[in-house]
Amino acid sequence: MMQSRRSITRANTMDIIRRFAKEYRKVLGKAPAEIIIVGGGSIMLNYKFRDATQDLDVILHAVSGIKDIITQFAEENHLPRDWMNADFVKTVSYSDVLTEVSRHFCWFNNHTLEIRTVSGIYLIAMKIRAHRDYRNDISDAIGILMEEAEAGNHFSYAEIETAYYKLYHEAPDFKIQELLREICARNTEELKILYNAQRVAESFVGDQLITYIEDGANINTRNVTDVAARIRDKMNKNK
Repeated sequence: MMQSRRSITRANTMDIIRRFAKEYRKVLGKAPAEIIIVGGGSIMLNYKFRDATQDLDVILHAVSGIKDIITQFAEENHLPRDWMNADFVKTVSYSDVLTEVSRHFCWFNNHTLEIRTVSGIYLIAMKIRAHRDYRNDISDAIGILMEEAEAGNHFSYAEIETAYYKLYHEAPDFKIQELLREICARNTEELKILYNAQRVAESFVGDQLITYIEDGANINTRNVTDVAARIRDKMNKNK
């Protein structure tokens, strides 16, 4: 019987990375490496509102052999094959500026393997760049704003737009600008309420997409965004 793949959670992420670092050292010794964790993995390492992620989106600065170790480690530890997803660099959320704005998180292997993360305002910019109604992108952005506000860091829309422009060399589209201005005007308690409502909405859209696919609808990477938007519009009209 095939063993189920382990989930990547806030509780086990650091243990997984620590054991991966040991395997890296065993195979590649003191070869220096830098792993920049973004997306849901970075949220789990820096914030409390996300408990799990499908994979760790990463930017790798290392010798080519690291990818073989990632794959082998997945097999030996019953993790998804792409548990450390270096293909993130092919997505719309990637920017070569992310390396510059990332921050040191921890060292392994006598300061030869560095883990860095992207957090705060740049992680918000990444999430609104992705902006998928059927994923947690907007709720993640709200959650970051919420926890940063609780820590005394209140980000304005202008600051987020500046960060977005630094990463992507353009402003967000008009609808996202309107949404962000509204979100940034909320106080901490209002952000908590908005976060919970957004999570419910995203879950509903995702569940509807799964139902449509199971019923035989032709939904693919080319049309899923439009289908999700129609589901969201219908849901809003029925409120």
